[in-house]
Amino acid sequence: MSLKGLIVNPFSVFSPAVNLEVLRLEELHRQRVSESSTLQEGVLIMVSKLAEIIRLIPECLAGREPSQMDRCKAMIHELDGEEKILTRFLVSSGLSGHMWKGVIRFPYRLKRIGDMLESVLRCARIKEEKKIPFSDAASQELEQMFSELHEMVVDLREAFRNPTKELLDRVESRAATLSTMVDQFRTAHWERLETGKCLPEASSMYRDILDSVRLAGEYLEKMARSMIEMGEEKTG
Repeated sequence: MSLKGLIVNPFSVFSPAVNLEVLRLEELHRQRVSESSTLQEGVLIMVSKLAEIIRLIPECLAGREPSQMDRCKAMIHELDGEEKILTRFLVSSGLSGHMWKGVIRFPYRLKRIGDMLESVLRCARIKEEKKIPFSDAASQELEQMFSELHEMVVDLREAFRNPTKELLDRVESRAATLSTMVDQFRTAHWERLETGKCLPEASSMYRDILDSVRLAGEYLEKMARSMIEMGEEKTG
């Protein structure tokens, strides 16, 4: 089969068949990973929580809906326990080889993305508590970055359901776009700071957010690359 079509689904090695049609993706962030979850179900739940958090973060940074911050924090706390459940499942599976080595990192990487988002939420909370404004330019940049990051997560979630080379290539392409964005926005930020258009109190928070977004994108890219390599090994 051509790599342009369906490629190897690593979750089929570890999990029995699962009826994904009953798992409504827009509702998965409300679910919890349990010991009875299949690996594919668990990963989809974790990715869906990340997608929902990323969708809400711009609202948190803008201070439009304070209650959303607590909701995001609760989902990040859930991710921490769910990573342990899925990693324990993988370790006890008794499987080995290149595919196992790639997949065993997935729950940890998803949890680490949650850590990066938690760092962003800390900045949002400080920004709100101390009433520190971001410039209009910075706010627009944040909207763009989190929109691109959200699209990456949504594409990767779909690839976890039905992995195709096209989807995974798109995640990698978006990762490159996001990295370029971060570099450009960092340069623009320093220019605003030098010209007095950015408050020093806002500067450190904004740079922390840029760093967190870059790392989150890198983890997503690594997972996409792992799945591409598994597909190439399977069909090679």
